[in-house]
Amino acid sequence: MTGLRYFFGEHPRFRHEFEQLRELAGIVEGADLPGPVYLASNFLLANGEIDCLLLMPGGIVVLDLKAYQGEVHGEEEGDWRVNGPDGAVVPLKTNLFHQLRTHRFDLANRLLRIRETAFPQIEERDLMKVGAWGYFKRGSTYPEGQIDRDRVKWFDVVTADTLAERLMLVDAGFTIGEREMDAIMAALHLAPADGLVPSTNGSEHIAPVLDSGVPAAATSLEAALVDRMDAIVARMEAIPAAIAGLARPGEACAVSPPGPIPPGEVPGGCSDAVGPDESDAPLAERVRRFVCEQYAAPARREGRAEFQLTSGQVHREMELRDRMPAVCGVLRGRRLEEACGIELVEEVRSVRVRENSSTNRFVYRVKEKTADREIR
Repeated sequence: MTGLRYFFGEHPRFRHEFEQLRELAGIVEGADLPGPVYLASNFLLANGEIDCLLLMPGGIVVLDLKAYQGEVHGEEEGDWRVNGPDGAVVPLKTNLFHQLRTHRFDLANRLLRIRETAFPQIEERDLMKVGAWGYFKRGSTYPEGQIDRDRVKWFDVVTADTLAERLMLVDAGFTIGEREMDAIMAALHLAPADGLVPSTNGSEHIAPVLDSGVPAAATSLEAALVDRMDAIVARMEAIPAAIAGLARPGEACAVSPPGPIPPGEVPGGCSDAVGPDESDAPLAERVRRFVCEQYAAPARREGRAEFQLTSGQVHREMELRDRMPAVCGVLRGRRLEEACGIELVEEVRSVRVRENSSTNRFVYRVKEKTADREIR
């Protein structure tokens, strides 16, 4: 059996969440995976709650629990639905691919924040190899011909029928031991437990008690409240910018004019397809130079440990037009960090359905001064 250790942030809100977690834990324990395996449940990151996180020696997987059974349909863009066995069609509230991508990005950012002290032997690019899967009820299927899982290797749809086999294949190219796993749990402010934490409505199980004799729920309550308040404050701070953006309707959701798309740019400011821009495109280099000179350099001169900006600020101050995707891509990129001597700590998406909204807030840590990289 797999050695499984439990951690949690909050009690599951619904009984079906607890039942799915219990089912999932039983599968992991019986899968005979290399151990130990850490299972963390119901905790907050910048843009939402993580249902389940599995830390294994060979890799890391985020699981979003879906209490639906049937044939799952959905792609990178557009709506998702489940065609039930009784013929009913159940639409999902959010695009699952977008949701998992956001959770994966948030977790990778948190891991990068502690990499140098917790596991410097793991390359930064390898920490981005976080798997993110949707976990549906037993008997569900995800037909081929939708998202190409050979191309998007971090994504998958699994059930109790396929989870064990899929976990056996996880290989991120690095190994994490108990010390590294403990560091990750500490960075996430998660409390250890003797077993799964019961749901707040419907479970008759007793909440686990820590060695100190204090209920685990009480130990993690403060950390959970702090994380939730941080998320609320971030969204409140974004309200003025979001309202101001209504007066500039072309900026947050702009569509590029007809014609060929310049290299390194993706049309549509609201598209979720924009990844980190590491190109040498002239516009990308202009954005990097602007951020280095107007934000990173002043922060370093003033002795500030961090600074933040929004994609809309950069787009507006550079007097760009219909280039929001390009700005977002550069702000997410490693090339910007290298050029300015900074580190992206967190990206807070104030408008969840528009991951490249003009109100996206980027928080950077200022590193010690190093030799400047020449930017054209």
